[in-house]
Amino acid sequence: MLYSLWEDPQKWLENYHMRSISETVNSMVKCRFGAPLRKRLDSRKKTETRLKLVGHNIRRVEYLEIMGDVVPHWRGCA
Repeated sequence: MLYSLWEDPQKWLENYHMRSISETVNSMVKCRFGAPLRKRLDSRKKTETRLKLVGHNIRRVEYLEIMGDVVPHWRGCA
């Protein structure tokens, strides 16, 4: 891993930054919706995880909409 940093620092930083973004999203989802999954069956665990992520995405779009940075396509053109 450190060898790739030495070879191409910019590419390494891009990959590392993607990891930091995913860790941030995981942390935000856990803080908002709770860490443990309550379902026991694998298919329901997947569904619960997806619903948590959909809820997270909706909250992020609403935040960006309030800040004026994004107009969701379902709201139409303003």
